[in-house]
Amino acid sequence: MSARISMAVWAVLTIGLTACGEYKQSVPYENGMYQGKTDQRHWDNERFKHEPAAWSEAVNQRAQHQNEYRRTAD
Repeated sequence: MSARISMAVWAVLTIGLTACGEYKQSVPYENGMYQGKTDQRHWDNERFKHEPAAWSEAVNQRAQHQNEYRRTAD
């Protein structure tokens, strides 16, 4: 009987201590500035030659190819 009680006590202590394992989960800031990776615009590459209009046209064309009404309108 005492073995079961001590096993239960150890289980409760183990679960209790693992719940206390919190760590800081914040973004690294220094003087109010984000220190992570900088974002890149979708059109900032050689494929679209840094033109937002070219990227927008490519997205619209892709959407039209996924349009079921256009694909089955034969």
